[in-house]
Amino acid sequence: MNIYQQRSLAEIDRFFTQRAAVTQFLILSVFFAVLIVVFGNPTGMLDFTTQHTTILPQLQIAITTVAGLLLLIISRTSLHLLSRRKTVSPTECLIWILVELIVTIAVLCFTMWQLSGGGKLTLAPLAGDLLLGIIAIEAIPYVISYLVFRLRDEQREVARLQAELENTQTQDTSTLATAGERILNFHDRGNRLVFSTSGKNVLFIEAADNYVNIHYLNEGHEDTFILHNTLKDMEKRLADTSLQRCHRGYIVNIDNVKLLRKEGMTLLLELNGSNKTIPVTKTYAAAVTERLAPTNE
Repeated sequence: MNIYQQRSLAEIDRFFTQRAAVTQFLILSVFFAVLIVVFGNPTGMLDFTTQHTTILPQLQIAITTVAGLLLLIISRTSLHLLSRRKTVSPTECLIWILVELIVTIAVLCFTMWQLSGGGKLTLAPLAGDLLLGIIAIEAIPYVISYLVFRLRDEQREVARLQAELENTQTQDTSTLATAGERILNFHDRGNRLVFSTSGKNVLFIEAADNYVNIHYLNEGHEDTFILHNTLKDMEKRLADTSLQRCHRGYIVNIDNVKLLRKEGMTLLLELNGSNKTIPVTKTYAAAVTERLAPTNE
């Protein structure tokens, strides 16, 4: 697997959970569903049900389509909300989508059977046609929303690099470390410096397979920089800074912790400038609480 394939895999969770990408995908799915119902010929699916009803075929298909879209909206909104509470891995995202597809087909089969009057139902061919219909509705929205998602990522990266280039042209990096402020440098696996920012701007670092997501404040808003490296290497490089390992998947900036609380048996950290709640495991609990404890001089 090359670096581009690895990066694409690491982006799966963000693509399926990022609010803008989810919203765009749902809007496009609704649009293509309307096109297929109005201009397509989806009533052929009703050949697999015995029609004992006065409901028009086109209306049956329209109701079934609306039911499918509602399930899709509920599923993707739930996944987005879940990602705000915990880290959702690419594997978990794919499992979620697979379960969503199976549940949707089952519900739509039942809906069509009910609308047809509850007569004889040829399940396997109907489920196959429904699967093809779902693919037809979602395929193009997936492609468009992913391309826009990648384009926005690249635009943010280009803008950040341009800003950094303009900054280094006017002053040396060392002069950026004003009194009480330290510049943190982040290197990739090839030991190349690819990202620098003030230490007070860094919120936390999150593991993402062969990459890490550096969450930092950019003009007062939380932003993310994807770095090709491991959390273990980040921990070694940042050992003498305010960044502290607190979980198998997280390094947190102690200086930006606003609250430490216990929920059940789990310690949780809340940060200034972020809505993300960071868990603390038993392995790192002592080190974290020690660094958060006030020093007595």
